[in-house]
Amino acid sequence: MLTAAAASAGAPAILVPVVLTAALLHATWNAILKFVPDKLTGSLLMTVSGGVIAGAATFFTAVPDRSSWLLLLVSAALHVGYFLMLIKTFEIGDFNQVYPLARGLSPVVVAGFATALGDPLSRHQTVGIAVVCGGLATLVFSAGRPKRTQGKAMFWAVMTGLSIAVYTVTDGVAVRHSGTATGYTAWMMLAESIMMTTACVLVIARRGRATRPEGGAVRAALTGLGRADLVRGVVAGALSLLAYGLVLWAQTRGALAAVSALRETSVIFGAALGSVFLREPFGRYRILAAVTIAGGILILEAA
Repeated sequence: MLTAAAASAGAPAILVPVVLTAALLHATWNAILKFVPDKLTGSLLMTVSGGVIAGAATFFTAVPDRSSWLLLLVSAALHVGYFLMLIKTFEIGDFNQVYPLARGLSPVVVAGFATALGDPLSRHQTVGIAVVCGGLATLVFSAGRPKRTQGKAMFWAVMTGLSIAVYTVTDGVAVRHSGTATGYTAWMMLAESIMMTTACVLVIARRGRATRPEGGAVRAALTGLGRADLVRGVVAGALSLLAYGLVLWAQTRGALAAVSALRETSVIFGAALGSVFLREPFGRYRILAAVTIAGGILILEAA
């Protein structure tokens, strides 16, 4: 059973704008990372900078209750798996199809998990989540029907979506046991940073052995980035930490599935940022998806 199940009832009015702000921040750091040529090295920079900030924050926030420590470590490991699968998905798939699929699948799975764990949805919330997910699904086909060659990429996108759902529920349970959303955010992101940094270094080193048998693959990867890329990595790490902290706070106040669905509106924000800064066409399907998602948000807010 989820603790603080009553949080989903009588949720504060500020919940929706807070989660939408988190979604915007999430889309922003994804867009920033898109400019970094080496996504794995960019992820390393992002996770190190986020870890440094989270480590500093642990001195100013409460320590999570012991009952949440195991789930905190499990969540950190799940986040690492999510990042690595997301990088794999981006390497072999079309961004505008695999990313909406990965993000759009998770709210449905979260709704199932949360209901089973004692965090049931109201009728309005169920309808709202269904409408939001419908809008996200529209984005998958916004660039046309996926090509047959994209089968492997779609598989990894589904696996990424499942990993998002699992760590969302894990965090939702853990943060409610922790007694402190800010403390949990700091300690979980610090643990994730340590694990992710280790994973990135190992992968980069293994990748580098094929081209640089003498070693120094990690140093070579970092020096291969420009100063602007270094700044992007640091900024992305800070935004990632803030975005997820807001989501964790929201999970202590509202239904997990509703928070998850609202968070995935980052896909629309990402499409808008791509249209403005990358000159990517928004298109009628993305407009339809945006309108549909906005309608779902209104239903959720009314609930």
